[in-house]
Amino acid sequence: MRRFMALTLDVNLGDLRIEATPSELAGFEPVTRVLGDLELQAKYLPRRPSLLPRLMTAINSDSNSMREMAQTIGEDGTLLGGLLKLANSAYYGVRRHKPIESLEKAVALVGTDGLRSLVATALLHPVMTGTRGQFSAFAEVTWEHSQYSAACAELHAAHIERADAFSARLLVLLLGLASNTVFRIAREHCVTDNDIPPAAMAKLLDDWVPSMAQRIAENWQLPKDLCDVLSVPAEPGLARSLRFGRLAGALLVLVNRGHMRELSARAILLADDHRRTQVDRLWSRLAIMHLTATR
Repeated sequence: MRRFMALTLDVNLGDLRIEATPSELAGFEPVTRVLGDLELQAKYLPRRPSLLPRLMTAINSDSNSMREMAQTIGEDGTLLGGLLKLANSAYYGVRRHKPIESLEKAVALVGTDGLRSLVATALLHPVMTGTRGQFSAFAEVTWEHSQYSAACAELHAAHIERADAFSARLLVLLLGLASNTVFRIAREHCVTDNDIPPAAMAKLLDDWVPSMAQRIAENWQLPKDLCDVLSVPAEPGLARSLRFGRLAGALLVLVNRGHMRELSARAILLADDHRRTQVDRLWSRLAIMHLTATR
């Protein structure tokens, strides 16, 4: 994770010290003041996507949910385009002479699980904002990591923890949003005249991202049990899937960008979880789906 952090901050791993010096952290006092004040912090919280409540209701509905989701997705051009792209992708492995162009057929093909993944990712993407200057790649790499991590956490929840896969995906994406939010506050309020010390920025992200994710979840009025998962990183169930997702997502980014070999990434995952056979099988599936070198 330190190697991935170095990548997001565009520095060499050897230059990203584990501990920032007191002088480096001094310039972040205004930042921590904003992060610790709920009223000051409120203006930076991403708005809840307007379609999210309707789609979550439709997804969890026992009756007519597919029709409700199709109707809601049809009202949003971005979601509709993403759905058709997903339905026609190689992931579903269906050979056809003509592409699927019907909303109803696409919904039927990808099913509820596919729609959950699509909706959660598509709705949260617009609030990830780019940056210029120092750490200019942060938003792009963080969003890439969020997408991979969401897919990893979703599979881990479904196949290993036997927990709700959609909740795993949604919470991991919220952690990505929280990273972006903390980063924006740091960039705006840091009083350092010169470049911001990467070690200090890394510590700030380590310290504040989990609580920021919980604040966003509460602000979006997500169920309390989901908000609580963000504060118990070592607990069985969803919390372990979040941990696995973020680690596996970071490894996928590092491998795809040429900073690590696939065998090394696999070894790290296996060493992090005693359920080696299940994790090894899951990583093989993730590698096929997301590693460019394996395609």
